[in-house]
Amino acid sequence: MKIKIERPDRGAAGDIFRKYLTTQIPIAESEKRQCGGDAQGAIETMIAATVEAMYSLSEENRFLEVTYANGDKEVLYFKDFSSGAMIESVVRRAKKLALKRLIGGGEKGISAGDLLNAVREEFKENEDLPNTTNPDDWAKIAGKKGERIVYVKPLMGDTKEKQQNVEKVLTTGHYL
Repeated sequence: MKIKIERPDRGAAGDIFRKYLTTQIPIAESEKRQCGGDAQGAIETMIAATVEAMYSLSEENRFLEVTYANGDKEVLYFKDFSSGAMIESVVRRAKKLALKRLIGGGEKGISAGDLLNAVREEFKENEDLPNTTNPDDWAKIAGKKGERIVYVKPLMGDTKEKQQNVEKVLTTGHYL
């Protein structure tokens, strides 16, 4: 039986984005033009595109393959690790990208491209997350309580170097 931990769904993620992306923040004119000059409409369009990119079950969003003690395997996606803190970090990164663009002589304000690039950067920064050696933490994250995770295979970057056993099982009664 598989028990899933509650994670923000796409609607909840959009709600969290709306806390950090408001009309008080400069929105790129090009984004507003696409929505008839409406800043709020541009924000909603950008949020929808960003949430879709974050929650997509695409190849580029595959994060880990976990192997359980019973031999079952499961692919986990970045969406399985999303949180309000991650969304806040995405918006913060997008603001920095927009500011760098402005300093470089580009358009003022956040764009959908800034948000999408921020998502990719956030995912890239978190690709070292599987380096934990506590399989109980992985069981909680994966939502499969009661099953020990014995192997974690990162699915992005150079996986050959990152594959690792996260648990060495010793039978009881063996002493050093």
